[in-house]
Amino acid sequence: MTSPLLLIVDDEFGVRESLKMVFYKDFRLMEADSVGAAIPIVLDSKPDVVLLDVLMPKTDGIEALRRIKEIEPACEVIMLTGVNSQQLSNEALNSGAFDFVAKPFDVVDLRQKVARALQKIQQQAK
Repeated sequence: MTSPLLLIVDDEFGVRESLKMVFYKDFRLMEADSVGAAIPIVLDSKPDVVLLDVLMPKTDGIEALRRIKEIEPACEVIMLTGVNSQQLSNEALNSGAFDFVAKPFDVVDLRQKVARALQKIQQQAK
């Protein structure tokens, strides 16, 4: 059985590297430093879960979330942000995000959220 595919989308190299260190044992990993780089990956590779930064250059994360969900509705997107705002969280969740995580993130909490996203995908596939 193939490991699930996790796409990490963040314009900060250090954040992408940290997330890769957290998830490399359990996932096939892909990364993008922009929404423009992420969309072709979603089209071609159909990731199971996307970790998506909210504050991105050119296209913000909420708009990227909407585009990802249009392309691949079964994909679960967990939003990451350095700006922990209830309004932003609500907008993300109302736009189809599975969950919303503030940076700096708690690794255990983030791993649990990703695991729950995968469980949801598996349940819907049955």
